Amino acid sequence: MDLEWRWVNAVVPKMTQKLIGRYSLLLTINVMQPVGRRLLADKLNMTERSVRTDLDLLVANGLVAMGVNGVCLTDDGQRALTNLQPLVDDITGLRKKERLLQDRLGLKGCRIVTGDSDQQSDIKRTMGQITATLLRDQLPSGDSILAVMGGTTMAAVAETLTEDLAENRQLTFVPARGGMGESPEIQANTVCAKMATATNSRYQALYLPELTSAATYSTLSQEPMIARTLTTISHANVAIHCVGDAMAMAKRRQMPTDVTDTLRERNAVGEAFGDFFDGNGEIVYRVPRLGLSISDLDRMDLVIAVAGGHTKADAVEAYFKIPPAATYLVTDEGLADKILKK
Repeated sequence: MDLEWRWVNAVVPKMTQKLIGRYSLLLTINVMQPVGRRLLADKLNMTERSVRTDLDLLVANGLVAMGVNGVCLTDDGQRALTNLQPLVDDITGLRKKERLLQDRLGLKGCRIVTGDSDQQSDIKRTMGQITATLLRDQLPSGDSILAVMGGTTMAAVAETLTEDLAENRQLTFVPARGGMGESPEIQANTVCAKMATATNSRYQALYLPELTSAATYSTLSQEPMIARTLTTISHANVAIHCVGDAMAMAKRRQMPTDVTDTLRERNAVGEAFGDFFDGNGEIVYRVPRLGLSISDLDRMDLVIAVAGGHTKADAVEAYFKIPPAATYLVTDEGLADKILKK
């Protein structure tokens, strides 16, 4: 592919640069729409004049539409974005990075988006859109129970789901584990409710805090509503989750000082499903089971991990040494580059 595009550029100079530039413009509009020209220029580090020129061309070709609130993609623009993605990924080298990371981590599949979500918060929405597409392509027909973790990345996934995901499917969303001490907007219960609403599906909430003593858990788990949800979670056939940095997740969980000290002493680098692990993928601390655990993933029809940002690279690399079930990873270049350059 590199050789082919070398000759294309020789015949039509700067063609690939123009293609990538306008693809980036379409992608940014898709994430931010409706959006104004000035904000687009700032986001893409372009002059407003250049943005206006490109937008005029895209409008003339029916790919974007101007409105009182800003620019939006048309249906043809959305189709163009989808159909151009494999080509642009080849040109930019993303497709090669996906293959390398897939082999490196032993993944079932891998999708990488441009950028680093540690530095660009809107990259999470792009990862969310990729996750939504992956779900549409890979989710089995018929009944499915989707167990979902909380967090800002999962909230971004929820914002991108649409009713077409439920076409020929009957979906039920459930939190994968009990709640953590964090903002209500990113709690697993809230994320599940948003996903269910967006796809016109069902959901069940789990009103059970994760950091609960064994005695309290034993009592609360007998409550009919909690018992019903725990049973549903145990029958989940799809899991969508994140992989987090160990100390960041300990802080989110508001863990006591003695536990965080233990995590440091045992060199914990990452966390998933309440399991904290070191760089070798060895479990060094386990939060009491309040829902799914890593070992439950082996029976799933589909597992998608969504994690980005260079600061999570060590956590993600260690997680896939455990090893977990065959998993699709949706990530960004910040994380991928840090792993691949080791």
